[in-house]
Amino acid sequence: MPPDDVRALFDDATRRHLLGELAPGVAIRAAPADEHEAHEDRLWATATDRRPPDSSRLFGDGDRARVRAIDGLRGAGLEHRLLFCAGDDVVGTFRGAQGERGTYVMWNTVVRRDLQRRGLYRAFLPRLIAAVREVGFREIHSRHHADNNAVLVPKLRAGFVITGFEVSPRDGILVDLRVFLHDGLGKLFAHLIDGSHAAELRAAGVALP
Repeated sequence: MPPDDVRALFDDATRRHLLGELAPGVAIRAAPADEHEAHEDRLWATATDRRPPDSSRLFGDGDRARVRAIDGLRGAGLEHRLLFCAGDDVVGTFRGAQGERGTYVMWNTVVRRDLQRRGLYRAFLPRLIAAVREVGFREIHSRHHADNNAVLVPKLRAGFVITGFEVSPRDGILVDLRVFLHDGLGKLFAHLIDGSHAAELRAAGVALP
């Protein structure tokens, strides 16, 4: 499929599954990067006590320039920058983007403190999964603090599975979560854990021991 067609499919899936009313009084709209970042920074300052240390102070201008050059090699990938709005007030933000090998990465979701634990994240997850699946991504990946039950529990209930742990110099102990959007990939993951689905995988042409 030509790149322009992929982007058109992504934009169409975003409009149909993600934009509009999320919950009574709260709607989602897309935003350009500068507007999204301004709201994300503002909400991070008040919505959570878990914002990571500012590691940017560790790097000089030359370090930052080299990273920008490396990132620039990939070009502009598919990306969501969404705002959760209650009337004219932006009460939350979401950022997610194309990763490698058919993976979509959920980077940040921030909701104003007084609206947390009101079901907004739980309502948002199936809509995001539907949009990302429709585009053709194979899986969704995210990482979270190991004690962040407000996010971990809804994701596990939505079909995400724990695929690893990481000790990050910025964030401490993190849990890796994935939800597999391709049925065969989910079966292969399960097989590597407990040996299930062997006959189905072999029938599909996967060479197994």
